[in-house]
Amino acid sequence: MIFERLTWVGFMIVAAGWALLFSAPQLTNFMAQASGRSLGAATIDIQTIAQGAIVTGLGIGVLGALQTGFGALNRFFEAVLERSQHARPQSGAPTPANPMVQAATPAPAQAVTKAIVKPQPSHPRKILERGWVKDRAYVLFTDGSVEVETMLGRRMFPSLQDAQEFIA
Repeated sequence: MIFERLTWVGFMIVAAGWALLFSAPQLTNFMAQASGRSLGAATIDIQTIAQGAIVTGLGIGVLGALQTGFGALNRFFEAVLERSQHARPQSGAPTPANPMVQAATPAPAQAVTKAIVKPQPSHPRKILERGWVKDRAYVLFTDGSVEVETMLGRRMFPSLQDAQEFIA
């Protein structure tokens, strides 16, 4: 369904407002004849009510459309996060968010030494190729893995084909 219920209610109020606005002169004459009174200053201004209904209906319609749009955006980001969680290899032990943080508190001398020493990867990857996939830069490594700059940041893919499928 393209529009949600709130948007349709807003559109219906707009349609009723326009119908009331176009029929205001006839409705005013009918009310004067049915009540037997002449129209004076104390009558209901039907045109103002119709204009208010049109503006209110448009506001409700826009609110419903925004609600639908943000709901779709929310579902998109949930799908992206779920997909990125499945793409990561699962390991037995959880890794800390910061590799410098240790489980136990070391002695002060050890803390200074550990803070200065940067962990080096056991096998540094060598770059085989750099290029572009659509409008995204990528780096192809000798092991076949690919690092692509996406809107969510840098992402690793097992192959160039997986990266192209993700971006497409």
